[in-house]
Amino acid sequence: MLDRLVVRLSPSAPYPEARALVKVLAAGDWAGCLQIIGEADAPARTELIALLGRHRRLHGLAARALTADPEDSVAAAARAFQLIHQGWQIRGQARARHVSERQFEMFHRYLAEAEKVLHAGLTHAAHDTALWTAALTTARGLGMGLEQARYRYGSLAAFDPHHLPGQLQLVQQLCPKWGGDWAEAEEFARTAGRAAPDGAPNAMLIVDVYLEKWLEQPGVRDLSTAQARADLREAADRSVRHPAFRRTVGWVPVVNSFAMAFWLAEEHAAAKQMFAMLGPYASEFPWAYHRGGAATAFRRARVRAYGLSGGPTSAVDALLVATSALTRYVKG
Repeated sequence: MLDRLVVRLSPSAPYPEARALVKVLAAGDWAGCLQIIGEADAPARTELIALLGRHRRLHGLAARALTADPEDSVAAAARAFQLIHQGWQIRGQARARHVSERQFEMFHRYLAEAEKVLHAGLTHAAHDTALWTAALTTARGLGMGLEQARYRYGSLAAFDPHHLPGQLQLVQQLCPKWGGDWAEAEEFARTAGRAAPDGAPNAMLIVDVYLEKWLEQPGVRDLSTAQARADLREAADRSVRHPAFRRTVGWVPVVNSFAMAFWLAEEHAAAKQMFAMLGPYASEFPWAYHRGGAATAFRRARVRAYGLSGGPTSAVDALLVATSALTRYVKG
């Protein structure tokens, strides 16, 4: 019952490897960081390096490590992710028309610096999928266009054809808001999701496209159509509901995406199943798309999926959603 009230938004809490990484990072132990990251598979490695780049305790550690060893691709990727994160914090998540000229100027300055780091890193380690994933992000933010994004993704896929972190970046680029179109985004998502092994998380790419559609087209209930529901079920059966699905680094945002999609599609039993898998673990993506913040949106959807009053959504459920004292938010 407690897991139905607690919300944990920490990006490291669900993963033992990430918790260990944060611990050695706090101690300034770069060799320890390299050891933990080196033991992960390619997608988990990228996720860990991205987490490293976002963590406030990184400070100048990656920059110093890169100065000491210019061929340290982990340091290069961590530094690039750090610059990207800082730039995007300045830009914010608002549509372009709501971003000031000064914000854009600073945003582009940080991403241009990240590009320099990535160019140098890829000169030494062209095989590094974390570097290519970061490069897809900078290409999008700097407006380099679809051709450059496809080139960078092709370079990544040559080393790992099922690299979900990179695929998610390309899906973003293929959406209309970044110069693509829905048909191309859907085609890539379906193809890449079905090409991945059963039990791999990649089938969630089509879920990501549906969530983007829902965000971009207010009032259009794409997730309530028969086609959307069939796509969600197929994707879940290939990934998060498959016996081979593993809870490796990065599984929490994947399951959260399914939870939100099933909730929006009014697939109540499937949404409840996703929340049961998650326990207390929410993620900023995709819940931050809702007003009120990720934690509030996650809690509201979870309460309604479970029906904590013992039945369909009722006044008791509404009270649970509205009363913040009933929920303990844990971010660390």
